[in-house]
Amino acid sequence: MKRIGYEKSIDRFLSTLDFDPPPACRILDAGCGTGFLGLHFLQRWPRAELHATDLEPNFLRTTLANAGQRGLSTHRILTSVSDISAPKQATDLDGTRHTLVDSSYNLICLGAVVGYANDTEMSLRQLMQLLAPGGTLLNMEMNESPTGRFVSWRYQYQNIPLTQFAQVIRDEGGEVTSAALGLKYFPACLTRIAFVARKADC
Repeated sequence: MKRIGYEKSIDRFLSTLDFDPPPACRILDAGCGTGFLGLHFLQRWPRAELHATDLEPNFLRTTLANAGQRGLSTHRILTSVSDISAPKQATDLDGTRHTLVDSSYNLICLGAVVGYANDTEMSLRQLMQLLAPGGTLLNMEMNESPTGRFVSWRYQYQNIPLTQFAQVIRDEGGEVTSAALGLKYFPACLTRIAFVARKADC
């Protein structure tokens, strides 16, 4: 995907998003893969801290390596093994187990990962619970275009309908907007749609 410019096109899109988190914000990149979502914001906000989680430890190591390539200190990054089916349960690479605390993250990033959960709605509700009041959940989700559907089928990604996805967010106190990616964000525009949910302030 990197070879065809996918990550660069997502990075360009992320640069257009106008978030205003606290200076020392906490970011959760759940199902982080190579970490490019969380690392984008970690680079953008110098005082932020990133918690990157994934089911595969090798992806966590890749995230740390990619942080180094971006010139980011790994002291600002916590990595934990976690299944998106139970996003609050995490095990650090040193074997320490812990439960993530509700309302503790100012930004939660997802990159088309909740469709791999045993129960997509439950996973999404738990992620919204982890979001602090006034915080933002960003999901670069698979779109429902023919190309998006084909890629989802190819990778056995089974998300709920996007209208239902948005309703779950609203049920959990989020105000949600979605944005299709224009052609200037090719090739990501072929398969992705951006969901941005802001959790209500208390």
